[in-house]
Amino acid sequence: MSSQDGIIMVFWHERVMAMPWLWPSGYTLHALQSPHADGRMMSHAIGCFGVKTVWGSSNRNPLSGLRGLKRVLDRGESVAITPDGPRGPARKSALGPVAIAQIAGKPIVPMCWAVDRYWRASGWDRLIIPKPFARGRFIIGDPIYLDDIGKDQLEQARSQLETALNHQADALDRLMAELP
Repeated sequence: MSSQDGIIMVFWHERVMAMPWLWPSGYTLHALQSPHADGRMMSHAIGCFGVKTVWGSSNRNPLSGLRGLKRVLDRGESVAITPDGPRGPARKSALGPVAIAQIAGKPIVPMCWAVDRYWRASGWDRLIIPKPFARGRFIIGDPIYLDDIGKDQLEQARSQLETALNHQADALDRLMAELP
């Protein structure tokens, strides 16, 4: 990826914890955040790692968030999206990332990390929290290009994305469980 290319980085909400650390320095990354209190808190936290915020809501005025993400992608910068957030169900992709990829003509890149030792939060996504000194792995999937598909193919693309993310997560979790 050159510094002039933007991508749509996608990962499950349960794995949001480590993503700001895994993004390469020198490449600007933006994340969609709700303007509510929890979104503002998250914006501040990820801002400490250089991740910029695009304000929007999946419930209230979702088009403003979509327009903001498209502007970022049109500038050649990248965006991060959790396709099952902000409320779930966990590991079930919404159409949002697929629609943005089709409109902006940028690839979706599925990404995932896993660790050998972790805690699980009790929320809807069962957030993974790495334990101290945990060993981990990170994988980047093949880009999914959707700029030449029709609206009638969006559901198929959404299913392809969901399958890719679940395959990554399951494979990495198995790998980490087998470590000595």
